[in-house]
Order: sequence, then C-alpha cells, then structure tokens
Amino acid sequence: MLLAVAPAWLGAQAPDASTFSLSPGDVTEAIINTSGPAQLKVMLAPAKSEELAAFTASNLNKQGRIIVAGKLRAEPFIRERMTGPGMELYVRSAEDALATVKALLTSKLKFDQLHKWTDSSGTHYSEQAPVRSSDQIPPTEEISDAGTGKLLSELQGSWEVIKATKNGKDSADRSLLQGNWKFQGSELVLHSPQNGIVRFALKLDAKACPKAFHLTPIEPAHSGSGWMLFSRDTNTLRIAFHDNLQGRPEGFEPRQPRAEPELLVVTLAPKK
Repeated sequence: MLLAVAPAWLGAQAPDASTFSLSPGDVTEAIINTSGPAQLKVMLAPAKSEELAAFTASNLNKQGRIIVAGKLRAEPFIRERMTGPGMELYVRSAEDALATVKALLTSKLKFDQLHKWTDSSGTHYSEQAPVRSSDQIPPTEEISDAGTGKLLSELQGSWEVIKATKNGKDSADRSLLQGNWKFQGSELVLHSPQNGIVRFALKLDAKACPKAFHLTPIEPAHSGSGWMLFSRDTNTLRIAFHDNLQGRPEGFEPRQPRAEPELLVVTLAPKK
C-alpha cells in the first residue's frame, strides 16, 4: 500500500523554489542566432517574467535549475536578479535550439504556421506577426540608383530550376527542383507544387560580395525572411540560401559537408 500511494504523495509536493520551469504557452517569441556557437533567446509572457524575477531574487548567489518542456536544461549559478521578458537558454547546437522552439511555441499553431523573420539578432519565431516600423520594411519603390538597377536587371524574368544541391551534394528534393522563380521589379514570386505561391519584397545589398538580396514576405505574411546570394552567368542564375532562410550565407560552398543550417544552391535557367 505504501508503494501504491507514493506517487500521489510525491505529486502533491510544493514546487521546488530553486527550480524555474518553462512550458508551452510561457514563451511568446524565440530567437535563434547561429552566427557563432548556437544561441537561443526566448521572450517570456508577462506572468512568466514576474515569476522569473521572483525566482532569481530568492535564489541570488545560489545554484538553480532550469527545466524546459519537462527536461533539465541547465543548473546555473544565479548572480543577479532577472526581470525578463528576454531570457537566454543554453543549447548545444542549432538543431537543439530549433527542437526547443518547437517544444515551447507549438501549443496553438503548428511549427510551419509560426511567423518567421530574420534580422541582425537572428531568426525569430512567434505566433504573432512582427511589428515593423516603416524603415524596417524593404522598399518596393522604383530603383533610382544606376548600379542597383543594373544588379536588379540580372534577376528579372521567369526562371526554372535545372539543378539543386544541399551542402554541395546533388539534391532530388522536388520542392526545390520543381520550383519556379519570377523576379518582377523588386519582388520575387516563388511557386512550387509542394509549397504553393509565396511573394516577397526584395532589397539588394549593392555593396555585397558575393551579390546578395534580402527577402521579406508579403504573402503569406508568416513565410520566412532572410538572405540569398546570387551569381549571373550568360544563360544561368545561381542562388544560394540557408535552409529556412536561417542567417546569411558566406558563399556558394558549404563550410563543411554536414553544416547546419544546410546550404541550398539552385541553378536557374530562363523559363521556356
């Protein structure tokens, strides 16, 4: 009988004051930065920010425990009071960071329904669309700079994929190979049977080498934003980008054979 009632008795214990737990619904946004060692920052809901402040205040100069989605994430020594809403979470890799985002931010939406965008702080994931000021949105106005206009002209037209690679190896991914790319002015429309139609605003980085442009989704609004590189030959156009548009590629070759995020390169030819 003692064994039978033990689990119920344990479940009735008061919460451990030295433990801070995060569960689905406690986080409103997550930011992954992979420019160096993978980093994950989460934005806490207001009630959870208050809980973090109380937790760190009561555990100053003590070792605490951070539980994320039911698993022990870290046991930090707490040196100062934290008030939120931002909180850094320890992650071992980019894959670990992404798995943590999926665990914390998919209580209401599926992962591919989350709003996603990239800026200087990393790749953001949220159930809510970002609030952008007008100067953060890449413009779609008429191009007046001659140099920028010349670069943009290298992209114009409708293109089909004739080759695709992932981390330097040929890919048979149909969502890449069956994609159609249409550059029209300072917009890009991507269409594939697997992913439907996505429309982006395009902003060139006129000083970049390799040549580069940034994409911001127009429709659907929750599509990812990020950087692509491009190189134009006489009859083909090469474009390099990271899987899910995570971060800005350094070039058209992967840093290592199994680099994460994967480097995707598509070779395009004018659509017939």
